[in-house]
Amino acid sequence: MSPPLYIHRYTLALRHGPANARSQRRTVNGFLVRCGDGFGCVHPWPELGDPTVEKLLGLLRGGQAHRLLARALECARHDGAARREGRSLFSAPIPQSHATVTGDADFAALAASGFTAVKLKTHGDDKGIVERVRAAADAGLRVRIDCNGTGIAALRALRPWADGIDFIEDPEPYAAARWQAMRGGLGMPLALDRHTGAEGAGFDVRVLKPAFDSMRPRAVPVVVTSYMDHPLGQLFAAWEASRYAGPQLDAGLLTHHLFEPDAFTEAVHSAGPHLFPAQGTGLGFDALLEALPWERLEGRAAVLLQNPRAPLTDAPEELPDGCLVFPTSGSTGQPSLVCLTPEAMMANATAVNDSIAATSDDVWLRVLPEFHVGGMSIRYRAALSGCRVVSDDGKWDAARFVRLLAEHGVTLTSLVPAQMFDLVSAGLAAPPSLRAVFVGGGKLEDSLRRQALALGWPVLPGYGMTEACSQIATARPDGDGRMELLPCWEARTDAAGRLQLRGAPLLSGRLEPSASGWKFEDACDADGWFTTADRVALEGRILTPLGRCGRVVKVLGELVDLDAVEAALASAGLPPDRGVVAALPDERAGVRPWLITDWPDAADCVEKANAALPPFARLAGWKQVNLPRSPLGKILRAELATRLAAEPHNS
Repeated sequence: MSPPLYIHRYTLALRHGPANARSQRRTVNGFLVRCGDGFGCVHPWPELGDPTVEKLLGLLRGGQAHRLLARALECARHDGAARREGRSLFSAPIPQSHATVTGDADFAALAASGFTAVKLKTHGDDKGIVERVRAAADAGLRVRIDCNGTGIAALRALRPWADGIDFIEDPEPYAAARWQAMRGGLGMPLALDRHTGAEGAGFDVRVLKPAFDSMRPRAVPVVVTSYMDHPLGQLFAAWEASRYAGPQLDAGLLTHHLFEPDAFTEAVHSAGPHLFPAQGTGLGFDALLEALPWERLEGRAAVLLQNPRAPLTDAPEELPDGCLVFPTSGSTGQPSLVCLTPEAMMANATAVNDSIAATSDDVWLRVLPEFHVGGMSIRYRAALSGCRVVSDDGKWDAARFVRLLAEHGVTLTSLVPAQMFDLVSAGLAAPPSLRAVFVGGGKLEDSLRRQALALGWPVLPGYGMTEACSQIATARPDGDGRMELLPCWEARTDAAGRLQLRGAPLLSGRLEPSASGWKFEDACDADGWFTTADRVALEGRILTPLGRCGRVVKVLGELVDLDAVEAALASAGLPPDRGVVAALPDERAGVRPWLITDWPDAADCVEKANAALPPFARLAGWKQVNLPRSPLGKILRAELATRLAAEPHNS
């Protein structure tokens, strides 16, 4: 069972006036979040477009997503893991920082204490910026100027000091062509901060705030800064800076001194440009955090997500607090309810977004139902990237799907292999706006992938499951179709070759039917590993599915992999999800493979597949039946197996 969430609201008082050109406040508010053993910080700046504290708390109660919440919960996961192991998160050096100046400063004293760069806060009508730049340059300091998007009127007067200016940060709202021209006109580098849209040309440095931004490596050098938040958030930024994988300049991590002193700010120490973490485990502050008055986050309603056309006849009366509960058929054919927390959904969505560099400029088209994890995950991905979702819950229609893509300028979508087959069979080409199509819920044969690519469909084969909040491994946009584990996962195989997973997006547990009603069961072992029923091959981070366990049978003394027989049928032209290979009783051989299908033209596929298979693995025949299916069109194999077991077979 997932631990409950607790919060602690805080107010910080600024020592030297407003924090930036867009805020006139002298106090700022946020809240700390506690999840199990770990802590995180949520600190919005509504002046810069963030929701208010109360709005964020409402989102957290309602199981909804936001970047600030996702990053705070990720912080709490790492912090909690370190605290449980009794270690500090700080094992690598923290980069040195610039000095942040919001008013007048003794620049000579800053230089004498070891600073090499200073960041000046300004605005479009700041008449004193030239004198402050001159004073900083005279003291031997390099200068960074933060405009907070308020304009560049005074900046042209700074050209005499251009050689000593590291960059102008956010001179105005970002637009690639405009910035490219402005950079040439000013003759000074530009830095982009707090931008959620697609990034193009026109800037030389990217400013990243771990409280808000993904920390995937960028193509340009970065400056990692705190969000002028609680010291816990400040140290989270420092930790992320210490482990950032790409090139970075002096950071902006020394913000504790901008606030009136309290026990937390006084636990953080710095000497000149160097920040030293607080003592303790994780991010530190052990005793201070434990002593805070924590308030349990109440009102986190659980939601049972099921097909309205086929609801459970005996749904459980109680669900785990705050969980999204998805019915699955289970390996035995009995219903099983998978319990996922919003925090786990956000962790998976963050990893998927990072894999494709999702931005607020993207547009999703959702055709998978939201009572399926594949559809619900799109809601979380869109919320975290700040982009729009177009939904189509009507009966699948390939031509209408393509029209919707073009009409709405869709850039991202997610399909199952059968839908991709329909698009290719109809010869429908992808519109130019589309940049990624996740294809999961079944194996995408390589021949179908190549045909889709030829029609312009940017397909990314994926492997996932409900228990993992959707994706586990996905092909890279610039790759060869092989699937790579998302960074949120650790993976290994057991002695039987079954995939075992550990990571933040795992299920909390399952509700299983019993004689006394629904019973909650943990799904992971004591070390957090979840054992799946899938056999896979792992080569480093590359994952190749090999089929379900129990799909190998013995025919005339030879082992036959029924999934391999299905693969032969797919290569012979059987469309995705149009048939299952089952081992049916045979008087002479014990069992023989049969194709169970609703495809009326299967005879030719069987003949071609048999020509490619060894004699002992060849299909004995095929049966046309009405296959049981899920709302996504996936064949319900367990239900079909139960039906086949009850039927007499003449072989």
